[in-house]
Amino acid sequence: MTKIAGLHLERPFYSPADVAELAGVHPSTILNYIRDGKLFAIRLSERTYRIPARAVLRLLAPEQLRSVRSIDLPETRADEWLAELRAEHRRGRSST
Repeated sequence: MTKIAGLHLERPFYSPADVAELAGVHPSTILNYIRDGKLFAIRLSERTYRIPARAVLRLLAPEQLRSVRSIDLPETRADEWLAELRAEHRRGRSST
């Protein structure tokens, strides 16, 4: 896996396949990283994960991360993102 300088991520969450493509590795490698605790991911269902952009940066471009002393984001914003991800997953599962 190669580190990527100047990586710019536009979405708040990525699928393991997205991260694998960015990293130039097989998606199973990313799933192994999640399983081994090397990469943080949110489990939406038994087979569906989403990886926060910050975790992707930590893996692929750690030099771009700034130290975070505290986070002053409204709690509801993260809750809204998670609710949207779960709803998208449910819609995708019900339409197949």
